[in-house]
Amino acid sequence: MQCRRVPISEKLTPDEQARFHNLLKLAKESPFPGERENALTAAERLASRHGLTLEEAATGVSPSQTAQAKANANKFAQDLAAFVHMNDYQIYLEKQRRDQARREAEERGLDNAKAKRQPPPPPRRNRSNARMEPRKHAWALVRETSLSYQEIAKITGLDIYQVLLMKIQLLRAA
Repeated sequence: MQCRRVPISEKLTPDEQARFHNLLKLAKESPFPGERENALTAAERLASRHGLTLEEAATGVSPSQTAQAKANANKFAQDLAAFVHMNDYQIYLEKQRRDQARREAEERGLDNAKAKRQPPPPPRRNRSNARMEPRKHAWALVRETSLSYQEIAKITGLDIYQVLLMKIQLLRAA
């Protein structure tokens, strides 16, 4: 009986994958030690027919795919590192140019000339601290707004009953 040679890149067929899965499940869950050993040995034979280890057959990834994925990841990491390094260097150069231009402008006096040409800002007018008498203020708020009694009392500092009396008087006068 001659053993069939299969290239390493060939994966398990769907039927073989199902059989392999069932063998691993039996090796894990069987209550009998001999049955577990035989199932594991059969799974190893099935994987070795395709040139795979148990781990490779279980994951469905061949060694060449793993090596290629690692090579791609390393290449990507190198490209990314080079890009980041170039980006950082470009930022460094731009900052150097900006600082050099600022020094040259200060040497020519451009920065100071701009400050001298601008007129000073106009002085701010202070608002008066004088307040309206609380009763007058409350009457104005009662007549001109729709604020509640509590809000008017809080604003003016008067008693809520005084504000209520003003509202009643305003309604009677109308």
